[in-house]
Amino acid sequence: MQWGHIKTLFILSFLILDIYLLVQFVQKQEEADNGILDNRELSFEEQLKAENITIPKLETGGIEKESYISVSQRLLTKEDVEPLMAKQGVSTEVIDNYFLVSQLEDPIPITESASKDNISELVESYLLFPEQYMYWGWNKDLNVLIFFQEIKDRPVYFNQNAVALAFLNESNEITHLTQTMLGEPEPQGELQTLIPPLQSIKALYSRSYLNADEEVTGDVVLGYYARLLTEGNQVIAPTWKVTVNEERNYFVNAIEGLASPANEIEFLHSTITSDEKKIAALDSESEVKHSFLEVINKLEIDNRSETE
Repeated sequence: MQWGHIKTLFILSFLILDIYLLVQFVQKQEEADNGILDNRELSFEEQLKAENITIPKLETGGIEKESYISVSQRLLTKEDVEPLMAKQGVSTEVIDNYFLVSQLEDPIPITESASKDNISELVESYLLFPEQYMYWGWNKDLNVLIFFQEIKDRPVYFNQNAVALAFLNESNEITHLTQTMLGEPEPQGELQTLIPPLQSIKALYSRSYLNADEEVTGDVVLGYYARLLTEGNQVIAPTWKVTVNEERNYFVNAIEGLASPANEIEFLHSTITSDEKKIAALDSESEVKHSFLEVINKLEIDNRSETE
């Protein structure tokens, strides 16, 4: 009888021990599983959320295929420039058949509250082929309005050969304009799959152009951009434009994924300095020449400004 009690105690002891070991095993397995989940690589969207980086709703449609584009400066014919040359109230000079500079007899006032559409409407009658240009913005440092040419309905960003500039006086009135234009584009190379908009944002994040607590503002827009500008024929790439905090613009090559920052003031300094040299070569009797050079002198743009 006593032996039976002892045997029962042994059985119960081993049963309790087995249950304890089973519980310990299950707990350690759960901890191991949780550790794997904690240590797994976060998705890019999770990384953005963890760093409080906000992005807009992005298009998730079919991924496009495009190629690089080869394009040259458009040479303007007499027929091209005739409408502008014949326009009353504006004096226009054509330099080397591709560069236009115009002076308005009656300056056009631009209000601080003017919309993009309103500004475009005010300027379009003083541009050649205005339907091919889109208003980019108003650089208040130099008091210049910027218009980019569009190719295939997409803007060509910061290209000296595809831009119109409207110069404002101290009263925010347009007094002069300059304009250049690219010709017909030709495909360069084979069609390639473009990276999606989210991948362009990831390219900025990887290069620390996008950091914690920042926001991608506005739409991620596809256009064209050339990292290196050359005279004559040039190759431009399909490019995503990404804006951070409504103030910093970046361009991401939509084929290679290479990211680079935009420098608007540097672009304007370089473009206006180049334009000044062209206009200085005009005949000494040109009224447009003297009035425009006065405008440039007020901007105080010279070779020193590029090295400061």
